[in-house]
Amino acid sequence: MIYSNKSMTKQLNKLSNEDFLFDVKQFIKSSHNFYGKKNPEIKTLASRLHQEYELRSFYNVFNKLWSSNYHNERSLAIHTLEIYKEDYDKDTWRFLIPKLKEIKDFDEAERIGIIIGEMIIKYPALKREILKISNRRNVYYRKIALSSCLPLIKTKDWDFVFMIIRNRIHDRESNITEFIVFLLIELSKKNKTLVKKFIISNRNVNNNIFNITARNFDDINRIKKLNNYYNNSSIFEWLNNN
Repeated sequence: MIYSNKSMTKQLNKLSNEDFLFDVKQFIKSSHNFYGKKNPEIKTLASRLHQEYELRSFYNVFNKLWSSNYHNERSLAIHTLEIYKEDYDKDTWRFLIPKLKEIKDFDEAERIGIIIGEMIIKYPALKREILKISNRRNVYYRKIALSSCLPLIKTKDWDFVFMIIRNRIHDRESNITEFIVFLLIELSKKNKTLVKKFIISNRNVNNNIFNITARNFDDINRIKKLNNYYNNSSIFEWLNNN
């Protein structure tokens, strides 16, 4: 049976703290798209979990959902944990460490990376750990490190964000290079000058990253064409200094 959002909310309101986790599964559909960002049902479920549990108590709920190995339940666990960002502390980091090696796809890696990024804002010392993670062979660890930069873009932590991107600029995994392009475009919305200088200084490292990102910079595209025509690198040097 599929419940409407209104009906589901009414049913959830009848549940006690004790049996909420058990009964919540009846509202989880089998569709992979159930946990889309715009789906009102996941927001209802996550919000109710957030209301029922303080962060420390929610860790046990997270573990039960996470260990189910079902995509929907793991997604609900992550989505709910995101709501607690004002309450993150060092215990949250210690709680997540063993989960990192259990991540199964890029979506999980990205969402958990964003959670970690919020923790970095509170505890800058975690940057050392993220730098280590960015060099791991496990591709999901590398995606976590890059995703942690998203909250830091909002706080204009340029040095660290560019450090992580530069650390992965040679990465051959397509999902990683695509995400680097996404980060550079997001960065350009905040500081176009820094991004322009970055992609020019790294123009020979990864053609895909350079070419796709450069589309957002008319002057780079124009001078890139001139540079190719005249085969004169000094044109790029002039642009880099202006």
